[in-house]
Amino acid sequence: MSLSRPLKVLCLHGFLQNSKIFYEKASGIRKALKKINAETFFLDGPTILEKKDLPFEIDDENKWKEIVDSGINRAWWYHVEDLNIENALTAVKECILKEGPFDGILGFSQGAALAAIVTNNISTLVPGHQQFKFSILFSAYAFTTTDESAVLKEKYAHLFKVPNDLETLTIHVYGSSDTHVPKERSLLLASYYPENIKKTIEHEGGHFVPNKKPIISKIIEYVETSLKN
Repeated sequence: MSLSRPLKVLCLHGFLQNSKIFYEKASGIRKALKKINAETFFLDGPTILEKKDLPFEIDDENKWKEIVDSGINRAWWYHVEDLNIENALTAVKECILKEGPFDGILGFSQGAALAAIVTNNISTLVPGHQQFKFSILFSAYAFTTTDESAVLKEKYAHLFKVPNDLETLTIHVYGSSDTHVPKERSLLLASYYPENIKKTIEHEGGHFVPNKKPIISKIIEYVETSLKN
C-alpha cells in the first residue's frame, strides 16, 4: 500500500543514545515506513549525560570517552527517582512546531515512555495539533512504583491518563527476554489503553528495536490499518 501523500513520523531514541544511532538501530522499521510513503524525523534528547548520571558503572575510561566522542551520552531525562521531564516535553514541542505536524510517533525505551506521554497529551502540549494516527512504542513503560504493586506514581499519573476521546492506535512492541524493561512493564502500560486502540507484539529478543521482517511487517500492517480511519 502506498499513501497519496507523505506521512511524517517523529522518532525518539532511548537512554544513552542519540538520533543518529537510533536512526541506524531502527533501520528495519524506518525503511518499512519509507516504503509506505512515511518520512521519519529523528530528534536528539536535550539531556547531556555525564558518567555520574548513569544508573550503572562504566569503569573503562576509554569506553566512556568513546561514548562522549560519538555523542550518544544523551537522554530525555536523568535516570533518577524524582523525574523532571519538562526539558523533554519542551524539546518535543519545539520540534513539532518547527518540523510538524506529525502523523505518527515512535519511540524506544525512555523515548517510548515519552512517546506515550506525548500521544496522550498532544492536544495540550501543542494546541491545535491533531491526534497521531499511530504511536509505535518499543520497550515502553510508565512511571510506576518499584514494589510488587507497580502502580503509577501519583506525581506522574496524569501524564499516562488516556483521554476518553483518544483515537490513536498504540502499537506496543516488547521483548520476551528484555531484562532492562521486562515485558510486564510494557504490558502494564498497554493495559491503560482501550482494546480498540491498541495492539501488542512480542518478539523473542531483549532490549532493542527488532528488525526481523515478521515483526516489522506486523507493525506496518497495524500502521496501515490506522490510516484507514
